[in-house]
Amino acid sequence: MKTRHLKDVIASAAALALVVTAMTAGAQTQTTDTRFGKLNFERGYPTDETTKKVFDEMDYQRAVQAYLWSYPVVSFESIRLGVKRDLGVDHNEFIIADKLADAKGIWLTANDSTVYALTNIDLGKHGPMVVDVPPGAIVGLIDDFWQRAITDLGLPGPDKDKGGKFLLLPPGYKGEVPATGYHVLRGTMNNYNVMVRGIAVKGDFGPAVQVVSKMNVYPWSERSKPKAARFVSFSGKVVDTLPPAGIEYWARLSAFINNNPVHERDRFFMAMLKPLGIEKGKPFAPNVRQKAILEEAARAGDAMGRVMLFEGEQRIAKANAFAGTQWNWVVLNSTNGESEHYSQLDERLHYTYGAIYTSPFIGSKKPGPGSEYVQAFKDKDGKRLDGGKSYRLRVPANVPAVSFWSLTLYDTATRSMIQNPSGDAAHSSYDKLKANADGSIDLYFGPKAPAGQESNWTETVPGKGFYPMFRFYTPKPGVFDGTWKLPDVELVK
Repeated sequence: MKTRHLKDVIASAAALALVVTAMTAGAQTQTTDTRFGKLNFERGYPTDETTKKVFDEMDYQRAVQAYLWSYPVVSFESIRLGVKRDLGVDHNEFIIADKLADAKGIWLTANDSTVYALTNIDLGKHGPMVVDVPPGAIVGLIDDFWQRAITDLGLPGPDKDKGGKFLLLPPGYKGEVPATGYHVLRGTMNNYNVMVRGIAVKGDFGPAVQVVSKMNVYPWSERSKPKAARFVSFSGKVVDTLPPAGIEYWARLSAFINNNPVHERDRFFMAMLKPLGIEKGKPFAPNVRQKAILEEAARAGDAMGRVMLFEGEQRIAKANAFAGTQWNWVVLNSTNGESEHYSQLDERLHYTYGAIYTSPFIGSKKPGPGSEYVQAFKDKDGKRLDGGKSYRLRVPANVPAVSFWSLTLYDTATRSMIQNPSGDAAHSSYDKLKANADGSIDLYFGPKAPAGQESNWTETVPGKGFYPMFRFYTPKPGVFDGTWKLPDVELVK
């Protein structure tokens, strides 16, 4: 009676089911039901089978959480390795979209309306580094490999459009620091990424290419006679910068950990990774058991990242951009990944699974220099966007963007520009678009162009999902105060 009463009490309290299955004067066996199976304890001790099952489950759960935590750094490490493998570009060398980015390259939410240039820096190898920004219409940033912004460059930065030199110091640097002539930045890690965009003048990208091509990075030790930086075009080039699947994901994480200081906030994750063969100061050589757990965790983690991107508004507050529509803000995380009472795990994953780079002037939710982005994964009726169907988006007149606006379609699988037969994934205010009498513009998405609307059409691919991202460069108040609203994408019936 006591045992039955105990079971009833536990069940009514929704606790774990602890059932005494055998009890004698000399032995007692307990069985606990869990979501990963039955666990047996004899005289209070776990059986060998239970011990293995529990440790495997502990390590698997920890590996999944480590995957979600580490996605930003593996993404940036994958950019570094991707451009080195596919373009032959190493540290302190720039790649440039001198003829704009295109769908041949796999880049998280790149677009073809600005002149990109970027480089990777390793302070552990080269010591203090100078980032030399030329005068002109440049918008840029320096991010650490956690994708935390350390500074803006160019128009939104302290140098504005006048140009300037930034001195990036290694972690714990105690050497000489110049009193003048540099914007001094004290790094907290070794790996950084520098990215700039040249802003076209009235749709002319030539001047933007010229000014961006004057960017330079070099060791401070070479400041008296720095060499010009090497630039390699990635326009029209096949390059893959996505984080990899399987065990290679963890190999890249291990390499990053071994090349950078462990921050105080990450020490628990270091403890979680240690039983999985990823440990500071040690090579990555997982045994058969560890490898199997890591590979399964990478599959689960990727699935969670995908759900967080496409359904993040269910868990992240204030995601909606325009009331009553399917449009959500792209940037829901802060530039340092912190909120008042917690570090942003879901917000950071939502952003970095689908995009790259953070900056105080990207997604700041206020008008002025910088940019604001919104994205939609469903049409007006709440249905997922289908590359085999045709849609229309009516962009109201007077888009609240001082510089320009653009709309790019992305493949749901790669979160990169859709690869379609026409080779064009975007439209912008730079294009010659057919306007309506009231100044609004109808943009069309589908496998075939509507008659007479070829200039306003972006081709989609049957059998694939896609989603649009709308960008406001130098947004005006209308983006935020409700006086202008982007309506939903509508199915053309």
